[in-house]
Amino acid sequence: MFDLYAFATPNSVKVTIALEELELPYTLHGVNVRKGEQTTPEFLALNLNGKVPVLVETEQAFSLTESAAILVFLAEKTGRLFPKVRSNARTDCVRAFLHRGKPHAPCPRHGSGEKPVRGWK
Repeated sequence: MFDLYAFATPNSVKVTIALEELELPYTLHGVNVRKGEQTTPEFLALNLNGKVPVLVETEQAFSLTESAAILVFLAEKTGRLFPKVRSNARTDCVRAFLHRGKPHAPCPRHGSGEKPVRGWK
């Protein structure tokens, strides 16, 4: 059983989709970042960075942050979503997970009028 602390953000949604696709039981706890709920002492005890999502494995009292790390953890725990054997295909899957887990926010120079770079080819 898992507890997922999340808000309606792309990175939180990725984890929710993975939990649903893997048919893993979880309880969703909404963390409204617009109201600053990620800065409460209770939430900061889960993630000092004050970011969502946070996944807690309740049986193991284990928590994990960062959506890409959570996706890799779930894939390895279930043996699904990417190849089990170390190979080019597995490496390519890890690369894709890590790329997809990055926040796509404007780069620091965005105020300079430059367009942020999004995605890759």
